[in-house]
Amino acid sequence: MRTPSGELHVVDFKTEQIVASIQPADYWDDKRHWEIKNNIDTLEFHVFDNTRHSSTLMQQNLVLKEVRDGRIVPYVITEIEKNSDDRSVIAYASGEWIQLAKAGIIPPQKLEGKTVIEMVDIALAGTKWQKGNLEYASFRSMTIDEFIDPLSFLKKIASLFELEIQYRAEVVGSQVVGRYVDMVKKRGRETGKEITLGKDLMGIKRIENSQNICTALLGFVKKEGEGFITITEINNGVPYLVDNDAFQRWSEKGQHKFGFYSPETEDQDMDPKRLMTLMNTELKKRVNASVLYEVEAQSIGRVFGLAHELINEGDTIRIKDTGFTPKLYLEARAIAGDESFKNPLQDKYVFGDYHEIVDPNEELRKIYNRILSSLGNKQEMIDQLDKLVKEANETASNAKKESEAAKTLAEKVQENIKNNTVDIIESKNPPTTGLKPYKTLWRDISNGKPGILKIWTGTAWESVVPDVESVKQETLEQVNKDIESTKTELNQKVQEAQNQATGQFNQVQEGLQGVSRTISNIENKQGEIDKKVTQFEQDSNGFKTSIESLTKKDTEISNKLNTVESTVEGTKKTISEVQQTTSDLKKTTTEIEEKAGKITEKLTSLETREVNVRNYVINADFSNGTNSWIGITNSTLFKFVDVNIPEASAIKKGLQITSNRAFIHQKLPVDVFKKKKGIASCYINVSSFTPGTDYPRLYMRFTYDQNGTDKQYYAILKQQEVTNGWIRISIPFDTTGYTGELKEVRVNIATADTTTIDATFTGIMVTFGDLIESWNLAPEDGVTQGTFQSKTTEIEKSVDGVKTTVTNVQNSQAGFEKRMSNVEQTADGLSSTVSNLNNVVSDQGKKLTEANTKLEQQATAINAKVELKQVEDYVAGFKIPELKQTVNQNKQDLLDELANKLATEQFNQKMTLIDNRFTINEQGINAAAKKTEVYTKTQADGQFATDSYVRDMESRLQLTEKGVSISVKENDVIAAINMSKENIKLNAARIDLVGKVNAEWIKAGMLSGCQIRTSNTDNYVSLDDQFIR
Repeated sequence: MRTPSGELHVVDFKTEQIVASIQPADYWDDKRHWEIKNNIDTLEFHVFDNTRHSSTLMQQNLVLKEVRDGRIVPYVITEIEKNSDDRSVIAYASGEWIQLAKAGIIPPQKLEGKTVIEMVDIALAGTKWQKGNLEYASFRSMTIDEFIDPLSFLKKIASLFELEIQYRAEVVGSQVVGRYVDMVKKRGRETGKEITLGKDLMGIKRIENSQNICTALLGFVKKEGEGFITITEINNGVPYLVDNDAFQRWSEKGQHKFGFYSPETEDQDMDPKRLMTLMNTELKKRVNASVLYEVEAQSIGRVFGLAHELINEGDTIRIKDTGFTPKLYLEARAIAGDESFKNPLQDKYVFGDYHEIVDPNEELRKIYNRILSSLGNKQEMIDQLDKLVKEANETASNAKKESEAAKTLAEKVQENIKNNTVDIIESKNPPTTGLKPYKTLWRDISNGKPGILKIWTGTAWESVVPDVESVKQETLEQVNKDIESTKTELNQKVQEAQNQATGQFNQVQEGLQGVSRTISNIENKQGEIDKKVTQFEQDSNGFKTSIESLTKKDTEISNKLNTVESTVEGTKKTISEVQQTTSDLKKTTTEIEEKAGKITEKLTSLETREVNVRNYVINADFSNGTNSWIGITNSTLFKFVDVNIPEASAIKKGLQITSNRAFIHQKLPVDVFKKKKGIASCYINVSSFTPGTDYPRLYMRFTYDQNGTDKQYYAILKQQEVTNGWIRISIPFDTTGYTGELKEVRVNIATADTTTIDATFTGIMVTFGDLIESWNLAPEDGVTQGTFQSKTTEIEKSVDGVKTTVTNVQNSQAGFEKRMSNVEQTADGLSSTVSNLNNVVSDQGKKLTEANTKLEQQATAINAKVELKQVEDYVAGFKIPELKQTVNQNKQDLLDELANKLATEQFNQKMTLIDNRFTINEQGINAAAKKTEVYTKTQADGQFATDSYVRDMESRLQLTEKGVSISVKENDVIAAINMSKENIKLNAARIDLVGKVNAEWIKAGMLSGCQIRTSNTDNYVSLDDQFIR
């Protein structure tokens, strides 16, 4: 191959004629930069100004350059820079094929069963480029779903057929007669050339990048219409491929690094087998860190005129650099480079597609050579080898210990799983056979799915999960009823007062039924009301006295009422106060009822704060999963995750989207959006994305029927930067100027046409008005809107005793809580009960708790009982104590706890039942502490698992006048101590006695691993292992 001459030809872009020839002597500082991957090819060079060459260097003219593989590459001049200091002109040019981006339009279409020749003909139709050498690569199909340009289409074709593009021009005489596009399997040659440090290698950089590594690859191809093609049906039900070696190398805490792959082909007939083949090929590319070698190589082919030594685009060569440790032997392909014809010493290449050969015996050869050459220091070598032998033995010993520990732990885990894993029986009727106390679980679906999980206690079925929702629903309905009735009554009183004139009135009514007298003072001025009424009523049944005041000023209303009713049965006194503002309502009531032998006192307080601004988006925080949202189709690419937003602490969930072209929407009621202005807002956290033609966004879409044609209007906000944290974005909308009949309103969140994306959305809110309001839920997401607190104290006194009940119910954005205490006192004894039921969402997840404490005191006995049910999100974790002696002293306990954590790591929900009791009576003292842990799993789709893990623990203490009994039980393993006046019995699998033990007489079946000495005197017999002395 001959060496290129270095001559540059300038072509007039209108006439296609060569108008100038620039010899190497007439230019300097030339640099050609090329990259195979993106078909980048640029050229720059310097010439003197005011020469015959410089006058032809104008934008859009072409520069023809012969490159090393013999091709003539056409460049189009894109920029000219003149420097008055040295009177020079710098020309910047790019490969002429960049103009294909503006040379035509490829409309959307579906291409089925086409060859590369047919597709290239479509791409180049109407341009000045022609198809060149096109290597056959069977048939392929492609769907073009949007308008694209010929250059983009050529790149898609090359990717589809797994070919590489190269561009060239042909010149006859002084005329450019053709421009050609070649597509070949691989550019460059297998040269066998070796670049050696010191010969033609000036320096080398090894650049390693692990950003795109994955250990599991999920592949999919979208079907026409809806649905995806995956390999699930031929891969044991799993939609992704796994590389075990990569998992061992790159996994963190046992978690896969997932990658996603969708082949460029749009072939709708692709089957799972073909997809798996492509996935295997792609996975091999992603399991290793991408490594580039940047080489500064002097081109000895140029320096010394040796044409066979030249490095061309895509050539595969060998690189040797003994400066690396260990020595670097590398076979690599030139994928990018900088070349200079005038100064070959500036040549620089980037190599990829490498095959690295590292000599593992390099260090061994060094030691061997040192032994041969060192006759005077043999002892030093022997000592060194001795040290290596000791280190090897120590390593082997440590490995044996670790192996034994791992084996013991694995056996313990298997034992726990075997003993504690139970099936969950799902049925409408309770099971009747094979019941084990605290080991049999039943999911009661008599009232429909998902059902209620119950456990067999030995006598009855008891619910494992506190029934918070039914209590909450009942309480909230009653509170709402009280709120509405209070508002209605208050509004009626205000309406009546507004219709009355200002003044003082004294009304008396007498009749056969009774007598009533009303004294009132009313001031009604400009909407402000001040009304005071005193009323007395008497009839044959009794009499009633009431004093009432009503005040209204601006948006505040206050109503106070004091009534006394007396009948032959008794007297009832009621004092109530109601205060209402635009956002608050507070009602306080005291009732005292006196009857013969009985007095009842009841004090109630109700406070509520309402949200004035209505959010029209239902399930705005994704706390109810996919409810009301359309477009969430894949649990891998769409995940409901826990979030923590300081300025909106009530939001605990969000939707994480890692899929490009994702469009999620919710339809909103049409009527309320007619001729309205408002604001749509949401919280967003964009961790990373690569923009394609668009960005992640929030937007509103309004569809109008305009004379039979649907017209859509948008209000869109694009998030064009990575946030690395939560921000709130908003976009105003205005429907007052649109014409036609409003048919549909949508709020949308989308990742749009991004290339890669990791974005989380939550707190979507659509309101009317010009201001961004604090986030809140829609009324449909709760029985009541806002927060409330209800308190009740009730005291009942009678000849039988005293009963006191105190109740406090509180509902807020943090959760629901109901607390109650009850005390009953009679002549027989005293009984008190304290209960607490709450459902809260914290940073650690959702937690349900039901706690009850009961204390009974009688003349002959005292009973105490504490019960607790708790349900919480569970993640198996374990922390080693910092003090090593603690670990050593409690080695077995540590092993048991670690084994339990490993056995439960697959579960995500933990239910704890605690039942502690203490009894003192004439029979003795009894104490029991019982704890049952039930681990289960809720799937991503909300369904429940079919198996569970149950851990049952119990300790008992019994004291009587005849003895003491202590027992500790976990699952079916029991340890007990029974002590009477003549006997102490220890029953356990392992008994550890630490310290000196004095015994007068010992009987044993076997003594193992101990030293026995019959006497402390000089005359004794010693048994030490197998030796008798």
